[in-house]
Amino acid sequence: MIIAGAGGHGLEVLQLLLNKGIMEETILFFDEEISKKGNHILGKPVITNWNELEKEIKQDPRFCLGVGNPLYRKKLTEQLENLGGKLSGLLGSCVESSFAESMSFDQMSYSYVGPKTKIGKGVLINTRAHVHHESEVGEYTEIGPGAMLLGGVKVGKMCRIGAGAVILPGVRLSDKVIVGAGAVVTKDFLSPELVLKGNPAKSN
Repeated sequence: MIIAGAGGHGLEVLQLLLNKGIMEETILFFDEEISKKGNHILGKPVITNWNELEKEIKQDPRFCLGVGNPLYRKKLTEQLENLGGKLSGLLGSCVESSFAESMSFDQMSYSYVGPKTKIGKGVLINTRAHVHHESEVGEYTEIGPGAMLLGGVKVGKMCRIGAGAVILPGVRLSDKVIVGAGAVVTKDFLSPELVLKGNPAKSN
């Protein structure tokens, strides 16, 4: 199993995999930028070369995402899939979920995903985040720790929902919208690439 991205979120993903019983020696990190940080993470070497990565993928095509930023989640997924990799979704411990282990998104520990939800490929539902019934989350969107999407919310692709933010029932957000930490979104924002802050949230 390859963890694509060796930053702070990658460490949390490593811990999750180890807690799931995946043998440590079968887990590898990949990160092109590791030269800025050193070439080992928790004593584990990090692959930085694409040719070496391709060899590893031929042996085991599974990979998961060790970054939170939607731009990098999408970029890494496409790059590794072009090499023959297969994205593996993550399911943490103590979660409530209506999805199976074969999902294509990440649901970190202590989070909640309700019934009749639609979660796009590459989405990150971080620790203690909630996505309630009949909500929809677009591809590669990042939902921060403790954020809440209440019933019937529709969030576009590649959005970033900050830690502790709350999106009220039925609210719709366009693609690439950023919701600041702790913001409360009470109405629709249907233009892309807005930055929303405050309670009630307003665009800057």
